[in-house]
Amino acid sequence: MNKLLYITLIALLASCIGASNHNGAQTGRQDSTTIVTATNISDTTTVIDTTLIAPSPKQVDSLIFRLTHHYSENFNFKVKADSLTLIPRDGDLAHDTCQVYKGDIIVVASIRTIPGSESDSTWVKVASSQHTMGWITEEELLQGAVPDDPISEILDLLSGSRTIWMTAIALIGIFAIAFGRKRHLWSNLLPSFFHEMDSLYPALFLCLTSIMAALYASVQNFVPEFWQEYYFHPSLNPLVLPPIMATLVVMAWLLIITFIAVIDEVYHHFYFIEGITYLAKLLGLAMLIYLFISWTSLIYIGYIVLPVMLFYLGEQMLHSIKDIKH
Repeated sequence: MNKLLYITLIALLASCIGASNHNGAQTGRQDSTTIVTATNISDTTTVIDTTLIAPSPKQVDSLIFRLTHHYSENFNFKVKADSLTLIPRDGDLAHDTCQVYKGDIIVVASIRTIPGSESDSTWVKVASSQHTMGWITEEELLQGAVPDDPISEILDLLSGSRTIWMTAIALIGIFAIAFGRKRHLWSNLLPSFFHEMDSLYPALFLCLTSIMAALYASVQNFVPEFWQEYYFHPSLNPLVLPPIMATLVVMAWLLIITFIAVIDEVYHHFYFIEGITYLAKLLGLAMLIYLFISWTSLIYIGYIVLPVMLFYLGEQMLHSIKDIKH
């Protein structure tokens, strides 16, 4: 019985070894086939890479235009002007001018640069439908349209000089009226404001506002192309942005979160009318600080004022923390 068992085990082992050798031979043939296939793929990839290494002049021009103008063909704009007039040019099937109106989405179909022309040398062909298309100068396009993105629309709204001045005047006016009602002396304006509520968030909010103003002015001073690129291709995710723009976005997020914390503190310390008045004073003061730091930073004076402002606000934060503990 034992001999029979041994013979059976030996036979099974022999069959396993044979099967292993057989599979090994098949694997060898598959590897050989794979090598040939990989060689063919490698050859094909080499041809593709060679094509990319030597792009056509049109591809080079398109890439340069994309880098310098921050948009290219198939880019979407949203009309913000009441209307834009599109005109036909040589080679177009349409022979009549057409118009697109406020709120229409238009896509860039073609771009043509005319060197040495007296007028705008860059013409952009845009279309809102198959029957509504034509050419417009880049200057008119950028003045009458905005990139089709909510963030770009907000940035365009906030960057308008009229909007800035109207907002600033309104907030500063409310700020002055609110302090006038309390009859505080202007020499004691800031200390009295911070003593109205035992919280470090108002001072922190103003700190973040001043830092963001200086940071925005720094972008405009040293790397304005980063801001233009962000305007055409915005993102709220700092991980996909250059370091300085990522820092600006993080500061914006911190500013929003801190203001929400201020609202919560105001809710627990004031009645409704008093709370609204306090928030109005805070926003008016923040607008004053933002405009002062950003405008003076454009002539580099703001970089001297900023540390002084942060030091003063830091002291107010420390006093608020001590008052909270007591």
